[in-house]
Amino acid sequence: MKCLVLTGISRNVIEELMRRNIRTIELRSAHNVATALKAEPGDCVFLTPARINDLGRGVSGLVAEVRGKEVMSQSLFYQSPSYIEESELTVVRLMLKPKSLGRLVQVKRGAFLETIEGDVVEMSYFDAR
Repeated sequence: MKCLVLTGISRNVIEELMRRNIRTIELRSAHNVATALKAEPGDCVFLTPARINDLGRGVSGLVAEVRGKEVMSQSLFYQSPSYIEESELTVVRLMLKPKSLGRLVQVKRGAFLETIEGDVVEMSYFDAR
């Protein structure tokens, strides 16, 4: 199945999603935000602790269904005695429903800050309730 790939997700976060203790994740890294902006409710996402440069055949992770999406912009202010600096940050929150564990078969990457997609095979021994 085709899934959007989110990388560098903490193992603790993935385990909490599997246990259903949390249902929403907040993405701040640029490559994950670029991918999450393409996600719509009903789409499949693949969350893995592997870094973006380590993606390849055989990488395992969690397959989840997107239930909702929220895009926010945050402003941060830095101040010193001689200047004030402002930076903006785009944050995407995804509400997820875990489906199964999966393994990457193939990864499709575009240019810098484009969507990362992958072909994922579900592993049948995970039973999400």
